Amino acid sequence: MDSDKKTSFGNIGKILVFMSPYMRQLVLLVALTVILALLATIPPMVTRALIDRVFTQRDTSVFFLFGFLALAIPICSIFFSFWQQVICVWLGQRFVFDIRFKLYQHMLKLSLRFFSKHSVGKLVNRLMGDSGTVQQMLTSQSLTVLSDLIVATCAITATFIISWRMASLLLLIILLFVLNYTMNIKRIIFSSRAMRKSYDRLSGGVQNRLVANLAVKTFGAEARENLTFEEQSEQALAYGRMQGVAGNNFSMNVNLIQQMGNSILYFVGCAMILKGDLTYGDVVAFCAYGQQLLWPAVRFSQLANQLQQVAIATERLFEIFDEVPEIQNAAETIDRPHLTGRVEFRDVRFHYDPGKEIIKGFTLQVNPGDTIALIGPTGCGKSTILNLIIRYYDITGGELLLDGVDIKKLNLRQLRRQFGIVLQESHLFSTTIRENIRYSRPTATDQEVEEAARTAEIHDFIMTLENGYETPVGDFGVELSVGQKQRINIARAVCANPAILIMDEATSSLDSDSEQAIQRAMEKVLQGRTSFVVAHRLSTIKKATKIILLDQGIIQEQGTHEELMAIPNGRYHELYTKHMGKGVIEE
Repeated sequence: MDSDKKTSFGNIGKILVFMSPYMRQLVLLVALTVILALLATIPPMVTRALIDRVFTQRDTSVFFLFGFLALAIPICSIFFSFWQQVICVWLGQRFVFDIRFKLYQHMLKLSLRFFSKHSVGKLVNRLMGDSGTVQQMLTSQSLTVLSDLIVATCAITATFIISWRMASLLLLIILLFVLNYTMNIKRIIFSSRAMRKSYDRLSGGVQNRLVANLAVKTFGAEARENLTFEEQSEQALAYGRMQGVAGNNFSMNVNLIQQMGNSILYFVGCAMILKGDLTYGDVVAFCAYGQQLLWPAVRFSQLANQLQQVAIATERLFEIFDEVPEIQNAAETIDRPHLTGRVEFRDVRFHYDPGKEIIKGFTLQVNPGDTIALIGPTGCGKSTILNLIIRYYDITGGELLLDGVDIKKLNLRQLRRQFGIVLQESHLFSTTIRENIRYSRPTATDQEVEEAARTAEIHDFIMTLENGYETPVGDFGVELSVGQKQRINIARAVCANPAILIMDEATSSLDSDSEQAIQRAMEKVLQGRTSFVVAHRLSTIKKATKIILLDQGIIQEQGTHEELMAIPNGRYHELYTKHMGKGVIEE
């Protein structure tokens, strides 16, 4: 537990680095807090003087001075407090914005391996929920720590000056706050961590089920999914209840100690007045300073609970911040803003997990303009090959060269811009059709966007819409069929003007007529461009410059359709002959 606390609070120190751009505002905030703290220590002494000098000794010479102070101090306090709140709110909002922005930037740098291990719901929960919790570090309540320290120092000094016996009793009461904190904080930390983890699982599960809504409905799994959601919610509820009970016990004990402490100090003070050890003014001032000492103790206790929540949230944020991007630029990169599309695999090997090699000695020479069709059974490594070309993952052995340069030495941003990618599952952003197509190349002109749409055989359909290319899609926008979405995705890839085109089952969701129309258009686009195609349709495969038949990460056969068909008893010959009537190779 101690090591966990040390790590958590160490992370709080690291996250405070985000405050460095705002040091001037922070210094001003601290100055205002100090002024407010000093102002808070004056009223008890004014009250004491009024009672003992003005009311008891009838010394009216200082009456108007003390009356002026009694009015001026609250006015000054309100003025400084207003500006303290304004700066505090502004800093808190900037603080959480910077954290979220930096975390989002960092997430985008992380590899596909990271996103395969963490659900989107969990990551959104960290990005929005935990960063919001961290914002509590910069609230007026947390800023009172500095004010309370100053007030407490002045108050404890004043109470010992007034009566060391009562001051000693006051310190014993404060020790009860420390004891209460020690007894409850471990349970609060445990329940808080467990609750946040359970909400991660719950958010991830909800996100997965909503995305897979079609599958849930297709297999009539609503009841089963409801049960799963209920079980996960109950678990989160149980930990939330545990945290609530622990926090409630903590707070109730704090309030009990504070109220009992006030009563004890008041009656002990009255007894000392009766004995003649203290004056009325002494007791009133002491009780006021006692309040100034007990209330900070209450706030310290409450803030300690809040700080633990912040520490846990910060720890969870740094679980992501500490993730090192797997794919990074080399120390010295080679600029290649425009590739010709020559790709060379030299005995390439790759594994996701050590000891489980997916690609085994893959060797292939691809010339500019070649179309490479990758075929083979599920899990043979087709999509993995595509991921390696785009450098979503780094090869674990051999060499992968683009235009004769090691792919790891190429500037990563320039490299990714060389590709146009169309995947099996089409994804459109919640914006206009024009911006969806232009997403691959923000500098593309309207004419280039429309030309890309014509190439993808989607322009005519777009023009039938009331707002044409300005029609929004996605949330609150026009509903498109799967084929229409895929054509917009293809238009997006064409708009990128790529040197290398990647199509991973891009036409599997289209009917034969749509596929043939797109293939006719793509033949023009592919001229002079290297393309890698994962496909099952024989019509697509036959037109490839080279067909690569993979099995368990090894090239079994390669060549043109005619060359492979000429191999007696060849694997490709067998597959083609078996499925030629269907037009699709079924794995």
